[in-house]
Amino acid sequence: MYTTLLVPIDGSKFSARALPVAAALARRTGATLHVALVNDPSAYIPFVPGEVAVPLYDADLVKERREADQLTIDREVVALTAQGVRAVGTLLDGTVVETLVEYGQQIASELTIMTTHGRGGFARLRLGSIATAYLTRATTPVLLVHGTELSAEHSEEKGEYAPTLPTAPLLCALDGSPFAETMLPHAAQFADACGLTIELFSVTTPHSVDMAPFGTESLLADPTALQLEEEGRRAYLTRMAAACPPGTTTHCVTDMTAGRAILEEAVRINAGAIAMATHGRGGLSRMVLGSVADEVLRHATVPMLIYRPEK
Repeated sequence: MYTTLLVPIDGSKFSARALPVAAALARRTGATLHVALVNDPSAYIPFVPGEVAVPLYDADLVKERREADQLTIDREVVALTAQGVRAVGTLLDGTVVETLVEYGQQIASELTIMTTHGRGGFARLRLGSIATAYLTRATTPVLLVHGTELSAEHSEEKGEYAPTLPTAPLLCALDGSPFAETMLPHAAQFADACGLTIELFSVTTPHSVDMAPFGTESLLADPTALQLEEEGRRAYLTRMAAACPPGTTTHCVTDMTAGRAILEEAVRINAGAIAMATHGRGGLSRMVLGSVADEVLRHATVPMLIYRPEK
């Protein structure tokens, strides 16, 4: 079970939509919920135009903003406490992502819950700048909740946090690598906290074969090799399931696109959430998360538990 949870907010209604999920999880596990807001003056300090833009530090503006942020945190903590949640509010100073990562390590947070737009395209770097940057640095799992898909929103007027934890199976995607398997303990912990069963899922992708003597690749894979790989993948999932909580099921399909297959499986079993490990690399070479995790996250309509293993 969890003992320490972290929820970053920025004062907006959008970021506050992660609070119902976090509150429900904290109530269920008895964990302490840390609500953190980072005051970063560089985000709102105006610049003096000229040949070299110079920030115009406004002490009154900074003070006003900090007071407003503190009121936001206090309001959320009061509402959470009224709902039976052990909540701690903290106003931090610094650059948002780096400060949140450092604070999460300081309090030994086991899970960060935050909202994401999940948008495609370069405008939001797939996820949204804060969620994206945080995922590339976080050393513990992150539960990403699509802000527009929550079944119950936080009511500022009533201070209510409706339970919004998933109740359907947790779909855990594996690809046969030790890297992907690092997600298993975290998936088991999350499933236990929410009372979910787990389905281990894997995709067998047909490999193209050389068409000698032309040196090109055929679109048709060797059927014998494909059959052997499918059998091996099913046996692999069975071995992995033996080390998972009781009731864990397995399923394997063959598809040319792993991301699409994961999304279709989530629909088929009516998954409550999807768990995946990611390289979380920065830069355009991996589009921040890696192609498969990025594709799933951009199209999934359920929460995603993402873990970036440390090197």
